[in-house]
Amino acid sequence: MFPSSAMGLPNALKYDLPPSMSDSARAYSVNVAPDGITTVTAPNTFLAFTATSAVAQAAFTSQNVSFTIPSGMSDSVFMDTLNTTLSFSLVYTTTATTAVVTGRAKLLSSAASFFDALQLYSNNTPIETINQYGLLQNFLLQNTVSTSERNGGISIAMGADNNSANGIDIPFTGASTTYRLNFCIPLISVIGLSTDKFFPIGSVNNLQLVMTTAALCPIVTGDCSAFTTSPTFSSVALSDFRLNMKYIDVGDTAAAMLRQTLQDGKWFIKSSTYTNSAVTIGNGSSGAQQLLLQIRNSSVKSVYHQFGIGISAVSPNGAYDAINIGTNLRQLQVGGSFYPNYPINDNQRPAEGYCYLIQSLGGSIPKTFGTVVDRFMYSSVGGIASVAAGSENCLVIPTVASSVVVRVPPTGAVPTTSVSVLDYPSSAFYGYDLEKSSGILFQGINTRASPPFLNLNLGSTLTSAVTCQSWGYSDVVLVIDYESKQCTAFI
Repeated sequence: MFPSSAMGLPNALKYDLPPSMSDSARAYSVNVAPDGITTVTAPNTFLAFTATSAVAQAAFTSQNVSFTIPSGMSDSVFMDTLNTTLSFSLVYTTTATTAVVTGRAKLLSSAASFFDALQLYSNNTPIETINQYGLLQNFLLQNTVSTSERNGGISIAMGADNNSANGIDIPFTGASTTYRLNFCIPLISVIGLSTDKFFPIGSVNNLQLVMTTAALCPIVTGDCSAFTTSPTFSSVALSDFRLNMKYIDVGDTAAAMLRQTLQDGKWFIKSSTYTNSAVTIGNGSSGAQQLLLQIRNSSVKSVYHQFGIGISAVSPNGAYDAINIGTNLRQLQVGGSFYPNYPINDNQRPAEGYCYLIQSLGGSIPKTFGTVVDRFMYSSVGGIASVAAGSENCLVIPTVASSVVVRVPPTGAVPTTSVSVLDYPSSAFYGYDLEKSSGILFQGINTRASPPFLNLNLGSTLTSAVTCQSWGYSDVVLVIDYESKQCTAFI
């Protein structure tokens, strides 16, 4: 036995104490296939190549893939939410006529971009909804892991590229070849990464997860200066869906002891979630702008957002290019409070904005500066004709060179080589810290009566419509009634 081993261990630790979990406890994996739709068939034109075009994107198939999660079996069974993943495969076939001279296909961000929304239900009552799910995964992926982590294990599981800051290159050449690309993504949800405590899955009935696949194909084609024959595809599908979970049965004795700690026969589980709001700034807009963000929750801890334009020669990754739109003033307002107190200037002082982003993500300075985003990715400009005079030197608008969208380094920068935006997307991500004290429940701002406004002053006139995608990161308390086995979310 370990307590009586010959290892040199301090006597201050009481090794004679009984283990905290009974010998009858056990852990086991649960793997669930979809209920109805098991395969999402995509159009055979899911990859669209256009000669001498910098970039193109095709339509996809938006469908709901639902999973009934095993639940209600026993109040001694819990879910270890940090191990919840969703796995699936992309399968397609190319024909023998494929003869692309130049060009490539790139997965946007990671395999999470195949999904637009997540919904979680308990007894047919929604307890969580996250819209723009793929974009949110990209936001967090780019700003919470390092480049080495992204190029390492994340490339294996999630389909991140191992030599760029985007998704993997999608193969399409070869004679009558069938390709299978498998992915496994962590779940951002109250039954996933958002909850750090065990979820009493055995005390809940009828739990269902619904994932909505993307309406636009999350694979873009680019760098296509010419081709002799456009690739032809067939049998394109997302398949092999599995929801993978880890359950822990603590045993009847431990379950009985836990029941005695319940308040009014209810579990109270602390978690968090993300509320999405999208606002469009019209083409030709300039000067002062105030955007109403429909984020109305009891405790909003942080607000994240990014600006994006349609897929174009400036923005080859479409919505996954987070662009700097040349704001002289950027500040979040909730009631009479402003975050930060001194407005951010993304033209002249973009570095300050990045520090506030890391703070809003709960990071410390400077440890969590080690993200995927570099100085030139963060300084990538779009939606305006030119960078305003007097701006920070690194601000650059991407341009097209030989049918490749590139970011040309500013004068005096090293290295002097242009970088493909398809490989290193624009990454001007923004965030605001609203929390009074981190790690404590309900220390955020109540925005139910006073939703947040994003105050902007555009330094240049917009040359295209710009969409602001925002998420409110909010506290959630899951109340689970032991008798009725009903789960209710209070946000």
